Amino acid sequence: MLAEGWQAADLHVHTLHSYDVIPTRQVDPLVMYLKARRAGMTYVAFTDHDTMAAYDQIGWTREGLVPAVEVKILDPKNVGHTIHINVYTLDRRQFQEVQEIADRARDIVTLTDFLRTEGLPYTFNHPFWHEPDEEPNLEAVIDVARLFPVLEYNMGRIGRINAQALRLAESLSKGITAATDSHIGEIGRAFTLARGAGSFRDFFDRIAARESHLCPVDLTLPRIKEEAFLRIRQLFDKASWLQAKDSLTMDTGNAALDGLIKRVARGHGAGVSRLPRWLLKKAVEALAGSGIPAALYLRYQRGLADRVGRLLESAELAA
Repeated sequence: MLAEGWQAADLHVHTLHSYDVIPTRQVDPLVMYLKARRAGMTYVAFTDHDTMAAYDQIGWTREGLVPAVEVKILDPKNVGHTIHINVYTLDRRQFQEVQEIADRARDIVTLTDFLRTEGLPYTFNHPFWHEPDEEPNLEAVIDVARLFPVLEYNMGRIGRINAQALRLAESLSKGITAATDSHIGEIGRAFTLARGAGSFRDFFDRIAARESHLCPVDLTLPRIKEEAFLRIRQLFDKASWLQAKDSLTMDTGNAALDGLIKRVARGHGAGVSRLPRWLLKKAVEALAGSGIPAALYLRYQRGLADRVGRLLESAELAA
């Protein structure tokens, strides 16, 4: 039970409506909503990629349910690589306008100006993330972070990366929130605590004012192997899917494994459809179980954390 006046929320989770989520019962929006409430989450926010279909499915007005979306934007001028933003309490009109800015204007300044004008809470998700085929502009990330009231401590990142997110938030006097960024239904495993006057807006404002407490989790080798195995089993068990998906993207950190999984999801690809399904499943499990993809991913994250650390140190010295 939460102490009087305290509220809890995991503000970054994905349901079966995200393009990179295998559509099983565990990630059905209603199942996740009920699970979060049983776990003591005051607020539940589904941040699916560029869609709010989860709210159309279960309704927009359930107790504690916060309309939200994860927006992807590639701003070639101010950033140079793709970044993700969570936006909260928006309605259908605002969602359409946000998508219009992200898809056509492709300008992070225009987008954050719109969010402030509309009075919408928003966060800079996993600030040092980028698409696998992109070269991150880390200097731009540090500068762009100034446009956000809150940064994110993400369960899908190693402790050294998350430590740099904390360091960046501290240097800019920004709030920070802990979240799972779950794609397998683990809602509420990492979350944020803050006091509030009974509304999500009050709760978020406390986070932005740095009057909150993090309950975080970091990415580890056992965790990434465990999640890979679960997603592989779900991938091959299409009888348990709640809806069909023509395409499915996964980010295990290894391009070869991700490409193979993507082709399996589509049911075709060079050599894939000619292999017996049981043999293909064994091969993918063996690759994931070897720990090689996970180890390579963690190695890259450690290198990225070191690069960010050097940049932040230089920025702090310059200040």
